[in-house]
Amino acid sequence: MTHTIKFNRLDPEVFSQHSRAKLRTDMTTRAAYSSDAGIFRRVPAAVAEPENVEQIRDAIAVAVARGWSVVGRGGGSSVAGNAIGEGLIIDTSRYFNRILDIDPVAQTAVVEPGVVCDALRDAAAEFGLTYGPDPSTHSRCTIGGMVANNACGSHSVAFGTAAENLVDVTLMLSDGREVTVTKDGCDDAEINQKLTDLASKNQDLISKELGRFPRQVSGYGLHYLAHDMAKAMAGTEGTIGIITRLTVKLVPTPKVKALAVLAFDTVFDAARAAAKLRLPGVATIEGMGGDLLAALRSKQGQSEAGQNLPGNRIGIEAGGWLYCETGSDTLQAAVQAAEEVATAVDTIDYVVVSEPSEMRELWRIRESSAGIVTRLADGGEAWPNWEDSAVPPENLADYLRDLYALMDKFDYQGIPFGHFGEGCVHVRISFDFSTKEGLKKFEAFMNEASTLVASYGGSLSGEHGDGRARSSFLDRMYSAEMRALFEEFKLIFDPQRIFNPGVLVWADPVMQGLRMDPGQRALDITPVHKFSKDKGSMINAVNRCVGVSACRSESDAMCPSFQITGDEVHSTRGRARLLSEMFRGESIADGYRSEEVNEALDLCLSCKACASECPVNVDMSTYKAEFLDKHYAGRLRPMAHYVMGWLPLLGHVAHKIPLLPTLIDATMQSALTAPVVRKVGGLADRPLISFAHRSLRKYKPKKNSGETVVLWPDSFNTNLDTGPAHAAIKTLEALGYNVVIPDGFVCCGLTWHSTGQLSMTKKVLEQTAKVMKPYLDQGLTVVGLEPSCTVMLQDEATELSDNPDLARLAALTKPFAEVIAPKITELVESGSLQLTESTALTQVHCHERSLGDPQQSALVLEALGVKDEQIATGCCGLAGNWGFEKDHAEMSFALGERELFPKVRKAEGHVIADGFSCRTQIEQGTGKQATHLAEVVLSILEQNNMAQ
Repeated sequence: MTHTIKFNRLDPEVFSQHSRAKLRTDMTTRAAYSSDAGIFRRVPAAVAEPENVEQIRDAIAVAVARGWSVVGRGGGSSVAGNAIGEGLIIDTSRYFNRILDIDPVAQTAVVEPGVVCDALRDAAAEFGLTYGPDPSTHSRCTIGGMVANNACGSHSVAFGTAAENLVDVTLMLSDGREVTVTKDGCDDAEINQKLTDLASKNQDLISKELGRFPRQVSGYGLHYLAHDMAKAMAGTEGTIGIITRLTVKLVPTPKVKALAVLAFDTVFDAARAAAKLRLPGVATIEGMGGDLLAALRSKQGQSEAGQNLPGNRIGIEAGGWLYCETGSDTLQAAVQAAEEVATAVDTIDYVVVSEPSEMRELWRIRESSAGIVTRLADGGEAWPNWEDSAVPPENLADYLRDLYALMDKFDYQGIPFGHFGEGCVHVRISFDFSTKEGLKKFEAFMNEASTLVASYGGSLSGEHGDGRARSSFLDRMYSAEMRALFEEFKLIFDPQRIFNPGVLVWADPVMQGLRMDPGQRALDITPVHKFSKDKGSMINAVNRCVGVSACRSESDAMCPSFQITGDEVHSTRGRARLLSEMFRGESIADGYRSEEVNEALDLCLSCKACASECPVNVDMSTYKAEFLDKHYAGRLRPMAHYVMGWLPLLGHVAHKIPLLPTLIDATMQSALTAPVVRKVGGLADRPLISFAHRSLRKYKPKKNSGETVVLWPDSFNTNLDTGPAHAAIKTLEALGYNVVIPDGFVCCGLTWHSTGQLSMTKKVLEQTAKVMKPYLDQGLTVVGLEPSCTVMLQDEATELSDNPDLARLAALTKPFAEVIAPKITELVESGSLQLTESTALTQVHCHERSLGDPQQSALVLEALGVKDEQIATGCCGLAGNWGFEKDHAEMSFALGERELFPKVRKAEGHVIADGFSCRTQIEQGTGKQATHLAEVVLSILEQNNMAQ
């Protein structure tokens, strides 16, 4: 929503400009933009999401009239607090993001600032070109933001910084003028003359203090002014104007690549070797500490990545690693170059990888580093701020050793990684922001670290800019005369000092406006969940979100609602920022009753993609459940919470009364009564679900002499669609299992949990523990058919209760595919089961994808000869109760149209969806019937006369 500002005595033209600029001034939006990927907090007065240059001009005019500062923002992945402010935020990422031209002959691209790095790379790939700078956030950072912070990335050894890839840039100034700066100068004569004079009159000082090594990014790049004025605009961090247009260089993409992974005894050995590997044909020299891999292993949902750890590939553990990539026209030449790199220095071992998927998985580990190391292997917190210091590469090993000693002095932990070949090291450090003593210690460390890097001839920043993290320490690097030149440069473009004040010049103190300071804990109510990995604190859990913005990427399953809306509010990070503001109690003062937080969480599907795909395992669905539990405590909830949340108990009771299920189903399917049910129940305008006329509990499995297993009678397969459960029982029996169904009402509590009815969730789980105890005492395997229920039993239930029987239930619960996989494999290998030649399109349930193991189903299908393709976009879009809630239908179906619906419409083989919601979504979105894995397996067994 967007609220109108009352301008009081301001000029009517300003009011008109405000309207045209479409400023968002509601607190929901403002709170979402209160931080970026750094540790600082500034709540803006307004946010603009311009679609064109005119809207940027109008927005700036309003800011000037209101006395607001102006800050440009792209993907908000800045780790130094570069993209936040208390005035107007101009976010170009949502709408102002067109690629205007690609010239394959000149090898250039003209873009608007909001173009995402990967979008440009994908477009350039058609011509065999790419954009050289590639920070680890390339899937969501924008070209405008990269140029503003002078981003570099892994391939800077070959392609250089953003400055070195900039052809020209157009800026809008505070008076609404656009000026364009090229290699030869600025098209504004007065500005051009001032810049020329600044460079010529101070040549000796500039030559002495600037441009000493490639990663000296701190301060302004005034050394470029004399020979390429456009490049001096890079790294200005939004302090001189708003970028409206850029021309950037493109570079040829090697046809074939190889990756040498080098192992060293210590990270210092890796750092020392890196300086010697700047050899012809080497595109990357990336370093990691061995403890980063230990941190990775501790993360939820990283089992696949864990299989591709460098140590696993080589068969050893190491204290330090280097990734050195080579490229060529032939595979043989690329591999030979990688071998030469690997043998150019002393290592304890190495491996050369050339298979693209293996390389991609290894790179994924490096690119996730910034998030991974925010949580240390022991569960401790670590933060950016001394984030990307850089020294001449030959000094890196000694500097890194002294940095370790400094961290030891302050009793800090940190895991280094980064661009070792260029002397740039990233590290997240275990700063304590929760106490006054911790804050004093943090400030002292920042002072000493700044002095340390300067003593090695280094730079406070090697690529991310100085921002609010390091600008106040520029006096350690630069003389007073140079800092005065920086101020003069700023004033040439921004005489009113409205653009990103507090950054680079006239800097904010590093202690000003920390997001996690003690004031954040004004509201700290004991949560229902144990939050065992966050010391029992929901605030600690929310603070997992350091802001790396992986949730803004469109290449993975996280975050579905952001992928549809493009709205920061509806990203996982945006929601975390609102929760953080709620805990602080300043901008959002009504705590858990906050409608702003409720609005932001409304479009969270509780798909749990963030619980695994977020590098630090932010679990927004759990936070949402906690919030809703307290938000509606003691008052009426939306009717959908009652209708959908209590569906398991309704189904259980209804099936005890003859003909009632049939009557309920007829009511929900009737054209006359269904609209009434939807309206009264607060449900979306979409077909209602069908009710099974006969409960699964009425089914009597036959007795077998084999191993006894318990079929979990989840509410969906028991009361709504019993076909998959019947197929599962027949399959299990055909494989020799004796199947039993619990006698009594059991439920995982999922529907109550997702609607935030946590006291009822706990009661249901306690009831379930009592009913299941006899089976648990026998140690029987519990077979789960519905992935969401299986994951709830395995994961969430033990976070809600200390009941040891629930812990036993979690340990004994296995998904159907995992139970039958060994039997199916045995039958195939023995020749007892004939393979089928068919295809399948599988929609993996989002909870299984996040917290389960979808590869078990893939293994079963592979064993049976079924060629399987999995939907890559994650959640189907229904997400249980979410897609049935009022006003969610349109987005629900839009999510299905991302990939699922189009592929289902074209599918000729099996369409498999183990989740009841997924099957419902597919049927309502395409008219096709999807089946459960159990039904597919049973049909193959029947074809082999192995089941009845």
